[in-house]
Amino acid sequence: MDTQKEILAYLHKQENKWVTSNELAAFCECTTRTIRNNISKINEATPNLIRSAKQGYQINQRIPFELQTESDVTERKSKLLLELIKNSTKGVDLFELADILYISEVTLKKDIQQLKNELKEADVQIVTSKDRIKLIGKERAKRKYMISLLYEEGGYRESIKIRIQEMIEFVSIDKLQNIVKEVLTEESITTNQYSMMNIVLHYAISIVRIQQGNTLIETQKTLIRKHSKEYEISKKIAKILSEEYQIHFSEAETKQLGLLYVGLQNEQSANANHGELDQFVDKKIIEALKSVLANVEETYLIDLQNEQLFIKLAIHVQSLYYRSRYKAYTRNLSLLDIKTSYPVTFDIAVYISSLLQEKLAIDFNEDEISFIALHIGSFLESENRDYIRLEIGLLIEDYHDLRTNMLKKLRARFENEATIKLIENEDSEENFDIILTTNRDIALEKAGSIFIHPLLTTKDIKKISNRIQTKKKILENHLRGQQIDRYIVRSLYANQIDPSELTPAKIREQMISKMEKQTFVTPEFKEKVEKRERMAPTSFPSGIAIPHSIKNDALQSGVSIMTLQEPIYWNDVKIKIIALVAISKKDATEFNDFFEKFVEIVSEPINTKRLSMAESFEEFIQKLKMMMEESE
Repeated sequence: MDTQKEILAYLHKQENKWVTSNELAAFCECTTRTIRNNISKINEATPNLIRSAKQGYQINQRIPFELQTESDVTERKSKLLLELIKNSTKGVDLFELADILYISEVTLKKDIQQLKNELKEADVQIVTSKDRIKLIGKERAKRKYMISLLYEEGGYRESIKIRIQEMIEFVSIDKLQNIVKEVLTEESITTNQYSMMNIVLHYAISIVRIQQGNTLIETQKTLIRKHSKEYEISKKIAKILSEEYQIHFSEAETKQLGLLYVGLQNEQSANANHGELDQFVDKKIIEALKSVLANVEETYLIDLQNEQLFIKLAIHVQSLYYRSRYKAYTRNLSLLDIKTSYPVTFDIAVYISSLLQEKLAIDFNEDEISFIALHIGSFLESENRDYIRLEIGLLIEDYHDLRTNMLKKLRARFENEATIKLIENEDSEENFDIILTTNRDIALEKAGSIFIHPLLTTKDIKKISNRIQTKKKILENHLRGQQIDRYIVRSLYANQIDPSELTPAKIREQMISKMEKQTFVTPEFKEKVEKRERMAPTSFPSGIAIPHSIKNDALQSGVSIMTLQEPIYWNDVKIKIIALVAISKKDATEFNDFFEKFVEIVSEPINTKRLSMAESFEEFIQKLKMMMEESE
């Protein structure tokens, strides 16, 4: 974030109070003069967006504004690469490119230098000759990089469809989707939105490259057999597109696109019963999955023994098994959302993937892991996962079955939020979170009581609902506070460490060693952490890394925190705070609840930065508790 964005983000987070220039300067790590200058510029662009007074600054909530959280540099970089790829044959003039991107030549040159550094390990390179910029590399490498660019977790992720349409210009993306869907339907194949977007993206790239005169050349190593089902689907779609748009797909192109359909034919069997499963799924995959899900229950204390879940997972893994043989993985646009919104679910998927790879001798990427997470998440969402359940007492006179009818109505209305019981007499010593009564005197005397009418009114229902939400929030905040005190360990806390001599591996080693000395983990913990890191990096774009073991087998649960004076790169992501997590089996259920909330908080860049600036353990804990309360 630049200073103006940091100011807006901070004021937006504190929108109900005045913020002093000193407080803003401390957060943005600059002088109060810089704050004043930037606020003037913000108000020039959007008059009166930030109000100023003796008490400090405050966002004017009457003026709508869009707070951009993605980096402008990332968006410019994406646009720059897209232009270079589109014009990779002849290159682009430096000054024309600056005009296209609406930036100065100086800024463009800085971006180009940054890209050159980032592309050092890639199979494509940027070269400059006088004032002309060009992207060089093999055709397959350019296409591969084009896909990774468009799937980048930065500026284009949300508007991927618009960007693809811009690429293929006169070819309608909706029509392209319909053509693919119709052919797949004829073959009795159903597919999900993620797979469909993956297919469309690859066709878009092929179309734009063919239009530029860049065709794939047949090689001796053929990945798809000429008369296989996948090849025939690809050939049929290519024929339709050729007739519709006069685009010629070579034999090599047709075979390459045929990889997109590997394994898809099995999706038609998603509603099969367990007895028929071996008709569609290899027996070794069925046995492997049974064993893996049993391990999940033992490790995470989550029961995934459900027939429909097993069938869908088995068919998905069969398709994945086929795809892994060809290295033709499906991309998932929602990967980052899944990792940050459902961290425990994603972690279970990583564990499942780890075991499957070992048992089936296959390899697959992080995108494929996220699809397994979607299957698990869909199943868990159908389960009751409300950790705060209230106890409500109903104290009313029994008149012509009034109590029975009232109890039935209330249970039907609030069964997912509370357990409702009858109170036999007003002297009962049972403890309830809320008491509902038709007696006005009792409602005035007993703390937390609500007066309701003998015949429930709309106002009564609203009053009960509001009280339930308020009470749940109070209990939730109390629970989160207890969890923070229990799991964020003072003796494992290290703040404002100089990272100049540190690498991510050294940081993990240092933090794990401290945990081992304090008997939180065994010596085997390190290898399990490294294995988890290899499966899917634990760094988040918000600026935090959360390394942890592939298993919940710590001796005791705890979180080790390290904040850094300067950010370091952790798998191409800048991070300034590390939270090493150890989970024991006995704490798994409660810790998973806490872990999801913790990741939700630190997924916001402003929260991560505020936590990374803490100068003491007490300040860190106080800030984290406030963030937990703010997010409820």
